[in-house]
Amino acid sequence: MRNVLYPKLASTNIKKNGKTYFPYLLTCIATIMMFYIMSSLSTNSALNKMRGGATMGIVLMFGTVVVGIFAVLFLFYTNSFLVKRRKKEFGLYYILGMEKRHISRVMLWETLYTAMLSLLLGIACGILFSKLVFLGLLKILKMNVVIGVEISAFTLAETVGLFAVIFLLIFFNSVRLIYMVRPAELLKGGQIGEKMPKTRWILALLGVVTLAGGYILALKADNVLTGLNTFFVAVLLVIVGTFALFTAGSIAFLKMLQRNKRYYYKTNHFISISGMIYRMKQNAASLSLICIMSTGVLLLISSTTSLYVGQEHSLYLRYPKEFKLSLSLGEVPDDSKTFEKELKEIGTYAEDYLKDNKIATQNAAGQTVIEAAALQKDGNVQITSSRNGSSEDFSDLCMVQAITLEDYNREAKKDETLEDREALVFFEDSPIQQETFSINDMHWKVRQLSADSTMEDSGLKFYVTPVYRIVVKDFAQLQEIWKINKEAYGDHASQVKYEYSFDVDFPEEKIQKLTSSLHAYLGEQKDAPHAFVYGIETRTEGRAEFYSLYGGLFFLGIFLGLLFVMATVLIIYYKQISEGYEDKERFAILKKIGMERGEINASIRSQVLMVFFLPLAAAGIHSCFAFHLVKEILVGGFGLQDVGLLVICAVLTFLAFAVFYVIVYLITAREYYKIVSE
Repeated sequence: MRNVLYPKLASTNIKKNGKTYFPYLLTCIATIMMFYIMSSLSTNSALNKMRGGATMGIVLMFGTVVVGIFAVLFLFYTNSFLVKRRKKEFGLYYILGMEKRHISRVMLWETLYTAMLSLLLGIACGILFSKLVFLGLLKILKMNVVIGVEISAFTLAETVGLFAVIFLLIFFNSVRLIYMVRPAELLKGGQIGEKMPKTRWILALLGVVTLAGGYILALKADNVLTGLNTFFVAVLLVIVGTFALFTAGSIAFLKMLQRNKRYYYKTNHFISISGMIYRMKQNAASLSLICIMSTGVLLLISSTTSLYVGQEHSLYLRYPKEFKLSLSLGEVPDDSKTFEKELKEIGTYAEDYLKDNKIATQNAAGQTVIEAAALQKDGNVQITSSRNGSSEDFSDLCMVQAITLEDYNREAKKDETLEDREALVFFEDSPIQQETFSINDMHWKVRQLSADSTMEDSGLKFYVTPVYRIVVKDFAQLQEIWKINKEAYGDHASQVKYEYSFDVDFPEEKIQKLTSSLHAYLGEQKDAPHAFVYGIETRTEGRAEFYSLYGGLFFLGIFLGLLFVMATVLIIYYKQISEGYEDKERFAILKKIGMERGEINASIRSQVLMVFFLPLAAAGIHSCFAFHLVKEILVGGFGLQDVGLLVICAVLTFLAFAVFYVIVYLITAREYYKIVSE
């Protein structure tokens, strides 16, 4: 009999608490489904058939980890809410003679029912929708791949294993919460009121300081490396500041309104403000989570959307021409003239092959170039493999690219001249205005150019560090820079190379065949007396990697955005339901003492509106300050040069989310009104 009692009580409890339990079940099912889909996509064999499939797999694997972490944190939060809401119910069990260990058994069965139902329906929905989601992903990636329904044993085991552990930990946490509460508190349930909270100025000040610190770090980022270095610190500071200000700052603000007698002593304001002050500690956690989730949604969707929409533009910036061949000597002669002669000789291999096979090229160009990683200081650079205690924010890192005057004049169609120790120097897109420029112990007088002078980009916008581009008089100076690089980096030093780039008016299939034939031809030349190494880049192959990375990030942004939206909706719903039950008796008393229904509704509306839209406003402010940091990461790390596109995506995302937020408000507020009006 006793063995039947606990399972029966558990099933009855789930049914009777449907208003709070049903959304929780739906959340568990949706979270399991989304984890299964993400995991199945990351291990799907069809990825091996895709160009850029390896990149896509990494993105999806990262998404799987994020969804897994989210599942642990969020399901814990929602279950803790359910347990706290049911304290009075557990108190009644205590009156009927049950001990806490008996209540724990009931909760064990509830957890088992929830886990089995959630896993069964979640995995079933995951299997059902995984192919549909994969087809959507392929549509985003602009790829045609034949796929079948794959039910991976690994994915099934991973999903069941992870969520079995999560539900087990949830059960232990629920038991912990019950055992920590005294029987008297169980009986009173949600009727235990908060004491009048004090204005905690230290916590409020901490919130201001940490939030300001996070904002300053976000605004100080001046390249992708400093941005990435400070990103997580800035995020942590903003999260701490948000919780602190919602907890202490909100109370300080409400008490300020309370001291404003002309505002406070109005029927709807008096009731709503006094009620919120007493419950603000509980409200603060929910409001902070809503704010942080909303900020995550805004940043994720706006940034990934801008990358996806602007990917073709970024592709052409990374690959200005269809083909780029890099050829360098395997053995470097000491004599600069011999070095230059042999480098020019291997540079003709590709050109000769194209001419011999009567392949028409367009916009063909060749140049001799050396690139090296360096440190920048006071407008000069130091090529070194050691930072020697320099700043750890990586703001001093840079790249140096050097070419000869002959190549510059030919490419830029100019007729510049240089003295022996004179050079043209560009930083990023513009010529520098300083008088001298140094690389280690090499010094040049800077030849001044007009501010509108530029150099061909050659994909340098995709470098994660700033780039100094120097034009020297002859190859001998180029070799001197190479020797400095060789001394600093040894066998890992980059070589002086000949870059040959061109366009062809070929379809994709023919470009792939030409790439293969060039690989075969150049590979046969390795037995030449001046052994060389080569590399081939094509825009066509790069497009596959671009679509895999940018499309994958866009898919991930939408996927995680939906996950965060689901969490936001659930938090808002639980907040409204919780406050509805807490306010029900209070408004019933106000009605009994003569307060009219219209006044009660006005008070409710004032209270709900005051609190509900605060997280949205705070999320908008967070997003504005985060914009600069996100921009630096996207520009430096992903080559997004159209900042205007990012602004448009950010504004449209906020407007769309605000509309959705209002809809959620209207739906949940209606539930709140129904509860308090019962």
